Amino acid sequence: MAAALDRAAFFAAVRLDPFPARLTASQVTGMEAILDACPPDTPLDHLAYCLGTAPVETAWSMLPIKEMGGPLYYTRMYDITGERPAKARELGNLSPGDGAKFCGRGYVQLTGRSNYRRATSRLRDLGLIDRSQDLEATPDLAMHPDIAAAILFVGTREGWFTGRKLADYFGPGKADWTGARRIINGQDRAGEIGGHARAFRNGLVAAGYRPGGVSVAVPTPPVTVTPLPSPPPVLIPPAPMPTISSSVPATPLPAPPDIPAPRPPAPVLPPPAVVSAPSWGSRLASWLSRPWFG
Repeated sequence: MAAALDRAAFFAAVRLDPFPARLTASQVTGMEAILDACPPDTPLDHLAYCLGTAPVETAWSMLPIKEMGGPLYYTRMYDITGERPAKARELGNLSPGDGAKFCGRGYVQLTGRSNYRRATSRLRDLGLIDRSQDLEATPDLAMHPDIAAAILFVGTREGWFTGRKLADYFGPGKADWTGARRIINGQDRAGEIGGHARAFRNGLVAAGYRPGGVSVAVPTPPVTVTPLPSPPPVLIPPAPMPTISSSVPATPLPAPPDIPAPRPPAPVLPPPAVVSAPSWGSRLASWLSRPWFG
């Protein structure tokens, strides 16, 4: 599913009306999600009103948002323990805590356990979500742009929110841009939203929107990828030797350590002479021959 139109022409037109001469990236992303989710048979006025509802409902972000307030506000407004238990029962919020768990989310504020359950069942039947996705079990799924956009289209077409639906206000010979606000929320800011929707209608016409048209994808020619040649080696010249400025005195290098001269070889001494001592007999004879023995 996708709306068949010239998207560049569409964005160029809506940038000037209803937007103030500029578009943010989030606004373009949000509108792309809505155009991508648009059922091909959606009448021009239906698509224009869905787009026209989004600026006010999303605070001009054009992306799904969570209802402003907070847990205390959600409890007071939608919980069985809050100030409006009848409204809580109408929304299927029968257990304490349901008011905060099933507060408003999306492009339009999907609110109440019953509506989250119905959205899960209906989007599964239409093949817009798979069986593993359950908005009642995981309400924040309604914050995903593709799911929120599907809820926007199916819910406004089938009258999920108030029982009123797009066909009640748009069709052959009728286009009630102000009254159509009753599809979502009474007449709250009805004139403002109707004006936005008409501006989006002008943009769709300028872009050549055709209900029932087919969005044709532009074929992409095959691309042959060849490896790049290896780059030549990069020669890095040697770094220049540092020069010593003449104005800076050079530091003398330390003297090498003294190396002792080798010792001369020790002189070779002759062996000591052997002196033989006279024997005891010879010394006795010498004494006997002396005069004092005569």
